[in-house]
Amino acid sequence: MACASAEHARGITRIEHEQLVRDLQHIPDDRLDWVPMGKAKTPRQIVVECAGAYRWLAAKLGNAPDADEQWGAVCGMSPGTREATVELLGGCWDELVAAFDGVEEAMLEEKRQVFWGEATVETLLFFCEWHTTYHSGQLNYIQTLLGDTEMHMEPPA
Repeated sequence: MACASAEHARGITRIEHEQLVRDLQHIPDDRLDWVPMGKAKTPRQIVVECAGAYRWLAAKLGNAPDADEQWGAVCGMSPGTREATVELLGGCWDELVAAFDGVEEAMLEEKRQVFWGEATVETLLFFCEWHTTYHSGQLNYIQTLLGDTEMHMEPPA
């Protein structure tokens, strides 16, 4: 059974994951691959990156040596439909949930090499919550650029 820190991280990350899925629902199908200002990531690329981060963190929590390559592999995917994009995100989310469930108290102070240096497992538990929140805001901003100025946030269940 997961330790309390992992349970907490899973809970707050789930809230942000669900918000990301809601945000994507408010991007029209014909704009999923739109490149804002001709340079930015498309809404689909943003969601795929979040899926990659979920897989990366799951691999890091499991101390897999190829975690960085797994993130890159997911980010290189190009799901052709909204449904396939959401399915990819959901599958990677399931991997992350399983990884959260495998974190035990004794693991929290273990160190992992990450692209910004070194971090403890306890610190890494909260990476995807922060990362998903960041990208959820990007989708929300793109939604406003497309003329939808409504706030589509819902309180956590």
